[in-house]
This record gives sequence, structure tokens and C-alpha cells, in this order.
Amino acid sequence: MPNGRRRARAAAVGAALAALLAGCGGPSVESGSPIPGQDPFAGLPGTASPLPVAPSASLDDKARSALPVDPGPQWMRLTAEDFDTFREHAWSRYDSVGAFGNGLRRSSAVTVSDGLLNVTARGNVSGGMAHKLGQKYGRWEFRARSDKGRGFGSAILLWPDSERFPEDGEIDIMEVPAETRDRAHFILHFGGAANRLYGTHVDEDFSEWHTFALEWLPDRLVWYVDGVERFRVLDPNILPKTSMHLAIQLDQGPKKDWIPAPDATTPAAMSLQVDWVRVYAPA
Repeated sequence: MPNGRRRARAAAVGAALAALLAGCGGPSVESGSPIPGQDPFAGLPGTASPLPVAPSASLDDKARSALPVDPGPQWMRLTAEDFDTFREHAWSRYDSVGAFGNGLRRSSAVTVSDGLLNVTARGNVSGGMAHKLGQKYGRWEFRARSDKGRGFGSAILLWPDSERFPEDGEIDIMEVPAETRDRAHFILHFGGAANRLYGTHVDEDFSEWHTFALEWLPDRLVWYVDGVERFRVLDPNILPKTSMHLAIQLDQGPKKDWIPAPDATTPAAMSLQVDWVRVYAPA
């Protein structure tokens, strides 16, 4: 990302997340279901159509999703990343101020070894990278894990090619802000400058490997974890409108009600690791 890009969000975003999503100092939103006695999404235009109850992924589901599989004839694969090497022509590494204006992002924090991508935080330096392939509609799939530790949170997302945030939105496919790595959030940013949020979460141990996928078509977004559908959005008022590309980041706090600041418990080094990435277009 260019300097100053993405994570310089408005202060209101953290407060909104706190009100909408558990793990951010607010009440729980279970897989898109309303909070009992409340409607946290009452201010959203139209209606969203999540699954009423998010199914769990079995051990068999997790085993099957560990390796890339053909998602079917409706999808045409555009690129495959197995991270045997870092493809400079396909990805750009960040050299900028860090997330939320904290610390630094440096290209040296992004490395490849033993078939894995590593985005590693050390001291005041972390990193990230952006895919150079942008598109409107598609399927993005990856397998990832995050080391436990305070002060840094993992984010794998779709960011608008226009670089206009919040005007053109954002789709967080995997945000794991808590140091315990026990909850992954899906967050859709929409509503232009108002930067409205809609989303859900799944509770698992995300210091272990899990597979995530997002399908984006003109009439829907569908979010999968470990091969199981967890969330669906059908409201045309909420769906994104512009071309986007994948970004992989290890973001540094403090960010109120989201990522705390590093402290004496923060490990000397911690990594977000990605095993593989697949990107598809509608066939």
C-alpha cells in the first residue's frame, strides 16, 4: 500500500466495531443473528440476509479444506500462490507508516520460507502486502494462521483499487485482532463516507491453520471458514460497487477497542503466516 493508505481509519470506526462486534468491548453478534432484545443493524439501509445460525466446521471439514480444491465450473482460476518464492511482479510490499499511524511497515517484514508467507512483527516494525490483481466479482481463498501475542492483529482483506476509503468500502475476510487469536471477524464496510459496518465472527483457535474464502457476485457475498458457509449478504445497498484486490497485513495497535498497544508481554517476534492463496473470476 502507498503511504498513509488504509488503516488510517476514522476514530468512529473503532467505536462502531465496539458496538457491533464481540471482542471489541461490546455485545456479541452471533454469526449475523440479532443481539437478543436489540437490533444492532437497525440503521442500515435495506435488509441483510445472513445465515440464521452459523454451522460449525467438523474435523473432516477442516481436513478437506487444508488443501486447495476446485470450487466448480462456475469459477475460473486466475492465479495460484504457494509461496515457494515471493513473486515481486504479483505483489507489492509496504514501506510506510504503520497501521493506525503506529510504528512502521517495512518490506523486510514480509518473507517467504519453507513454502509459507511470513509477515513478521519485531519491535516497532510490522508489514503487509497488496496483490496487484484487482477485479470486480470473484472468489478469494487462502489458508492462514497467526502467532499469539499482544499489540498486533492480522488482517486479510479486499481493498478498493481506487484507493478511496471509506468511499469505496472494504471487505475484511479475516480480521483477528485479539492477542488470544480466538475469534476471526468478517466485516463489510459500506455506505461511502459514513463508513457503515456489517459483519459477524467465528470463534476458533486461529493460532492454528484455517481456510477462508469469499465469493463476491453481483447479487451476493458469501463467507466461508474451513469450507463451511458462515455468512451471506444479499442486500444490494450493502454490496460493494468497485473493483478490489487482496491485501495481507499484520497491523499494529493501539487502536481503541480493537488492537491494544504492545506491552511487556509482547513476543520479540510474531508472524501472520499464509500457506496458499487462490483467486478466481466468475466463469
